[in-house]
Amino acid sequence: IRLEITMGRNIPNAGKVSDGMMDEFIRTSIMPRFEFGTFIDGVGFWKGEMEETKIFYIEMPESQVAEMMPLFVDVANDYKRAFRQEAVLISELQTETALSDDAEATAETCQGAGLGPAP
Repeated sequence: IRLEITMGRNIPNAGKVSDGMMDEFIRTSIMPRFEFGTFIDGVGFWKGEMEETKIFYIEMPESQVAEMMPLFVDVANDYKRAFRQEAVLISELQTETALSDDAEATAETCQGAGLGPAP
C-alpha cells in the first residue's frame, strides 16, 4: 500500500510556500514522524487555480496502514495550520512493491511478481 499526502503550495491571499518554508516544514513536521519516505514535486489545481504541490509518500504492508494513517492526518493538520490551507489530500493506493537491501534478491522478487525481467 502507498500512503501519500499532496500539499498545495499556494497560500490563500499570501503568495506561495517557498522552498525554504517547505524544507523547514519537512524537517519539523514530517521527518520526526517517519523513518523513511519519498518526495515528489508536482503541479495540480485547486478550485480552478494552478499550483505547485509537494507530495510525500511511503510504501508499506497493508498491516501497517492503520498505524501510519494517523501520522499522515497529523501532518495534514500541521500543514493546514501552518499555511492556511482549506484542504490537504491524503491518498491510499494499492501498489506492487519489492524492497530489499540486496539488489539481486530485489530483482528476483520483481521478476517473480511479474514486475519485469531480472537483470
